Amino acid sequence: MRHQFVYYGIASPVRKEIERKVFAHYATYNFSLVEEFVLSCWAEDQREWKYAALDYTQKFQNKLGLEVLPLFEELIGDQSWWDTVDCIAPNILGKMLLRHPTVFREKSLEWIESDNFWYQRAAIILQLFYRDKTDFTLMQRLILKRADSKEFFIQKASGWALRQYSKTNPRAVRKFITSNDLPSLTRREGLRLMDK
Repeated sequence: MRHQFVYYGIASPVRKEIERKVFAHYATYNFSLVEEFVLSCWAEDQREWKYAALDYTQKFQNKLGLEVLPLFEELIGDQSWWDTVDCIAPNILGKMLLRHPTVFREKSLEWIESDNFWYQRAAIILQLFYRDKTDFTLMQRLILKRADSKEFFIQKASGWALRQYSKTNPRAVRKFITSNDLPSLTRREGLRLMDK
């Protein structure tokens, strides 16, 4: 984490146990409650609060709708690091937007144009868990749009997205990687599962 954030120092298993006991009292989905809790957590300095906010939201993954988009879209760019962005993008918004393909495409194309590389990363990894529902044409477009980026987190995200999709369509991924001028980190990450 490069010493950027403040922590209580609570180990993940302990935090999860605390969350389990607390969240049991708030087991019914209510967006207003989720929003209030998430914003309250985000206002705290300690990073564990952010993890609690994301864990609580994911409890309602199958019930989340477009109402959560403005909230979590804003949080992608707030106190950003891979630990929050990599949860918000594929796990919360990505899974929700799979049910809203038009909005998914609009947001992907919007975020990739952002000056904030965390939104660019979010666009690239948004469909990380789409498997055979992956819009690979769109993924290629997004990756190529930022192929000249020197930012580690963009190169790594592109390779991660390609590696994940290679589980579904390795031939298409290999063809894309070998046919385009991509950063070595992206290529290495993208080919990792196929070169074993």
